[in-house]
Amino acid sequence: MPENELRTLLAEASADRPPGVRILPVAPRPRRMWLPVAAAAAAAATAVVLVLPGTTPSANAQVMAAVDTTSSESYRIETVSGAKTFTGAFDPERRVGVIVRNDGAETRFVGDTVYGKDPGDAKWFAGPRFDDELRQAPAAVGLVKLMPLDPPAALSRLRAATEVTEQGPASGDGWTGARFAFTLPDGVSGLVDVDDQDRIRRLEVTFAAENHTNVMEFGDFGTAVTVEAPPQDQITTEPGDKHAGGVPKPVGTASPVKP
Repeated sequence: MPENELRTLLAEASADRPPGVRILPVAPRPRRMWLPVAAAAAAAATAVVLVLPGTTPSANAQVMAAVDTTSSESYRIETVSGAKTFTGAFDPERRVGVIVRNDGAETRFVGDTVYGKDPGDAKWFAGPRFDDELRQAPAAVGLVKLMPLDPPAALSRLRAATEVTEQGPASGDGWTGARFAFTLPDGVSGLVDVDDQDRIRRLEVTFAAENHTNVMEFGDFGTAVTVEAPPQDQITTEPGDKHAGGVPKPVGTASPVKP
């Protein structure tokens, strides 16, 4: 193919390229070309290189992105841990939230402080957020313990997930997405559903040593969450064997707390 025809062909090929596709420049050729027709055609075929704008992220990257997205929005949760159910709402960025257990126990989160009391109690116990006491615990133990107690802190422990694999499609009320399986050290495995807007919708974690499973569901993203600390005269910081909402203190790291 003559040189002038080859240049015309390349110019026409690049004139209507799709958005986001870049065509690399062709290196200048000598003015005189003594190539057979077949060799010239092969050179033209390799001269244009398509560079796509991006590739599909790994399963691990997708889950970590969902942790980031979910941690930046307010939401409502429902957690099932054995025979107990926990409902609540959180605004991670404002660091406020509330959880009510199915027996009426209530836990409030305001900044770095957690408040809670059992049904019928006159006083609220106050103390540091649960994650402060579990900071040195293995990620697997922290995740299992924190799911019913402090959902935003539990999500942060997902960053230690390993062997993340995509399992297939997932869906729920008003959303569709994908399901991922993951493992953590110390015999913890789980499933996490991520919607098409990169938000976590369902988290299931199983602690094999105890044959115990926690399931947490997320919804109502963007909901307004207003939480206030109890009146000062109703607060006690007396040490005891329970944290807010009658939850046992997470002493040790060998097994999960079962609220």
